[in-house]
Amino acid sequence: MVAPDRVPVVAGPPRRPITPFLVGLAAGTAVAAVFMRRQLIAFATRAKPYVRRPATTTNPALIVNRWSGDGKAERFGLAEAAERAGIRVIMLERSDDIVQLAKDAIDAGADAIGAAGGDGSLGLIAGVAIERDVPFFCVPVGTRNHFALDLGLDRDNPLTALDAIRDGEELLIDYGLAGDRPFLNNVSFGVYAEAVHRDEYRENKEQTIAEVLQKMSKGKDRGSALRFQGPRGGQAERTTMTLVSNNPYVFSGPPDYGRRLRLDGGRLGISTVAEGTDADGTSGAATRHWEDERLVLESDEPILAGLDGEALTFESPLQLEIKSRGLRVLVPAGTKPGYAPPRATFAAELVGLARLAGTPGVAEGPTDA
Repeated sequence: MVAPDRVPVVAGPPRRPITPFLVGLAAGTAVAAVFMRRQLIAFATRAKPYVRRPATTTNPALIVNRWSGDGKAERFGLAEAAERAGIRVIMLERSDDIVQLAKDAIDAGADAIGAAGGDGSLGLIAGVAIERDVPFFCVPVGTRNHFALDLGLDRDNPLTALDAIRDGEELLIDYGLAGDRPFLNNVSFGVYAEAVHRDEYRENKEQTIAEVLQKMSKGKDRGSALRFQGPRGGQAERTTMTLVSNNPYVFSGPPDYGRRLRLDGGRLGISTVAEGTDADGTSGAATRHWEDERLVLESDEPILAGLDGEALTFESPLQLEIKSRGLRVLVPAGTKPGYAPPRATFAAELVGLARLAGTPGVAEGPTDA
């Protein structure tokens, strides 16, 4: 038997080991996966559906503050548009009590009460809606309308908010309480509160705040004499700035800078620049941010506050708390409240692509952390 010819083996260049490359690739993939998982979980939390049901109002009333936003309501022809939509329009006059107007409208048969004005007006009328258990709706004709923005309404085209009556939905969202006063956005103490109590604030906001800040920065006792407990058991004694919000704010960049991811999270957002003592005994000034269901402020003086832009004074102690899903609010069908940061939008796009591709494990609802 003749043995087959052997084929010579030609040695090539030595191969580089691929193990380090694979390890690096796996490590990079793992880090990216952790990052994206966090983004996806955050997106899923924000994407949790609001409690919705079709709007059923048949006799709505709308109180219009004609002076808000330098006459924005009249420029857009709001009263005429609202009447065409079947809404009873009540024009606010200088001598009117806006709270009493809302109560009278409901007593006269209104099954939903709305406000067209700034955030201060909205909060007062929303308080009546809560008290009487009727839906609330708003038309953004104020100067800034931060609540309407986070609610998902179009501030540049306020008449679209009337679709909440024509073909709308009812959502359940949170509201805050400062003592017995409801707020939709936030309550400020310290520099801003001191500023809004000055007569010159309305004419020159920036200069007034700068003057108050300069005054409060001088001397031994800086800031407002407010006492409250911090997030880890410390005790604040004086505050330059304390902001308590109906759901926490996140930085959103210009022009609004602060937005809320949700309006039904059931937590107050608390941000402070205050002097005091930490739980470990160290003392000094510190900036802190945390969330809670309530905060109690104490002072030996009347407590000055800026509540949704209004100058108010409270007695001590003052309790601030969140009322979870206690406000029934009407919005146009399909309205999506809350701010979606760019990274969350990117995560949402990835989720959408994964679902289109049929990727296993990408569910429709929120995922667990």
